[in-house]
Amino acid sequence: MQYSKANAPFIIPCLDRGPVVVVPPKQLKQVYSLPLSSLEVYVTQHETIQSRYTISDQRIIKNTLQISVIRNQMTRNLEHLTPLIATELAEGFKQWWGNDDKEWRELRIWDSCLKLIAGAANGAFCGPPLCRNPEFLTSLRDHAMAVFVGAMIIGATPSLIRPVIGALVGWLCEFRFQQTLKICLPFVEERLANTVRAKADPTFSWAPPKDGLQWIIDESRGTGDPTDLDPVRVTRRLLYVNDISLHSTSYTVQNIILDLYNAADSRSLVGALREECSRVLEEAGGSWTRDAVQNLKLVDATIRESMRLTPFASIGLPRTVMHPEGICMESPTGKVWIPRGTVIAAPMDPIHRDGSIYPDANRFNPYRFFQEGGVRNIFDRFVGEQSSGASKDDDKAAETRGAKSAVSLDDAFLGFGFGKHACPGRFFALNEMKMFLAYIVLNYDVECLDRRPELTNVIWLKVPYNDSRVRVRKISTVP
Repeated sequence: MQYSKANAPFIIPCLDRGPVVVVPPKQLKQVYSLPLSSLEVYVTQHETIQSRYTISDQRIIKNTLQISVIRNQMTRNLEHLTPLIATELAEGFKQWWGNDDKEWRELRIWDSCLKLIAGAANGAFCGPPLCRNPEFLTSLRDHAMAVFVGAMIIGATPSLIRPVIGALVGWLCEFRFQQTLKICLPFVEERLANTVRAKADPTFSWAPPKDGLQWIIDESRGTGDPTDLDPVRVTRRLLYVNDISLHSTSYTVQNIILDLYNAADSRSLVGALREECSRVLEEAGGSWTRDAVQNLKLVDATIRESMRLTPFASIGLPRTVMHPEGICMESPTGKVWIPRGTVIAAPMDPIHRDGSIYPDANRFNPYRFFQEGGVRNIFDRFVGEQSSGASKDDDKAAETRGAKSAVSLDDAFLGFGFGKHACPGRFFALNEMKMFLAYIVLNYDVECLDRRPELTNVIWLKVPYNDSRVRVRKISTVP
């Protein structure tokens, strides 16, 4: 972090990308605001999941309409999707955590979170009965794991043999896809047939569901390419949405549980969360709505604090320099030119643990985000240091900035990305995670069986290669 604080870009070796230039925090806003012609994001992201090997149908990479569905339709329709997610969460917790209010149940936390998130997310992605089919959900998780782990293996492989390893990983990913396809193809074909018939026959009494699959079909119809309506391709797009969301969300909620229930003041934190969730749910009439979920301010702050303390990577948000002449960064000794083809990244973990931004930075303290002025935007701090012309009113406004939401984008919190190409599904994911945490604190007692385990650093990711276990017990409803 010494180079970053000195406002000097520096190079670190990375197994999967070669030399990576780390952008100093003071320059994040300037650098990550550059246009795509100067700083490319999409090819870089595809390199992260090694899509040339892990995704056999490159059409869904070249035309990523499924990403537009996440960014647009799924965000705009959260009011409709929220009750669906809540229903599937209740079903999932009943199945995986149980309803026993007498005996404790021991769980492997990573497996448990992945199963719960897969069911809840697909309540919005495709709906029942598919989202409740255990074989379908298992095959989804297997495919996502093949893509995620396979991409890391390919990235860590020397370039000379990468095509060979890539082909083997690609075979496994396609094998997992074919397993999923056997289960869900009839469902997708029926949905496609109903969509076509409803368009052609006004008397056909079928209302298109409001879910991710239907929006993928609608967007596919709009491309004008009939191959986009091939049921296999539509299924691939549905799986792609799962691939990019299941592990990131499951990773986050696992860490939320471990951070919250391992905190020194866990009992009081859980009590405060339970009080907020109970009050908000009662005010909403006993059923979760989008507005009710948005009112879970302390839940939001708890998620944000966990994402700060346990980011998914030490460095992240990779971009590739595309401008023929490179891009310019500042350094204490003058301007530095970063040549075309260089991968740059942001120092996520160092920023999130910077004590000058987050007092007592290594302590889990959700209230830092819950209280107004609890955290200053890092850019405000740097501007305040450098701009002698800033007014006192401007400084005061920066100091008293309102409590931030977990989806707020600034250069002091990088959990959902930064700049113009931040996570497109952040609103959907946060909505889901807030209901996840609310359901736990309202319905279960949780105890961690061991101290908070350290995450394993793999390349530049922090992955849950541990056997963390918790025990849970349903809260008795009998006075």
